[in-house]
Amino acid sequence: MPIMTVEIKDCVIERQDGPEFCGILFYRTGDLSRYVPWSVDLKNPRQLVLKLFPPEERQNYEIVRDHYERMADIIVERVMSEAR
Repeated sequence: MPIMTVEIKDCVIERQDGPEFCGILFYRTGDLSRYVPWSVDLKNPRQLVLKLFPPEERQNYEIVRDHYERMADIIVERVMSEAR
């Protein structure tokens, strides 16, 4: 099964509580617009903890898994620019 392409639309920070951030990453795959909620914890300056919460639907989970590194890079970049 080929990996579907993903177009990242926006990465929104919805809340910040000290070193903890949460938000939504909006993306498009094929003809469908989708999103994945996320949270980041910056408590330890040497370790960043990122959690993605993909939908339960199997297809969406596979898309997030296949594009995890790219999605993670965009989220981390957005959070780090806000944390400065």
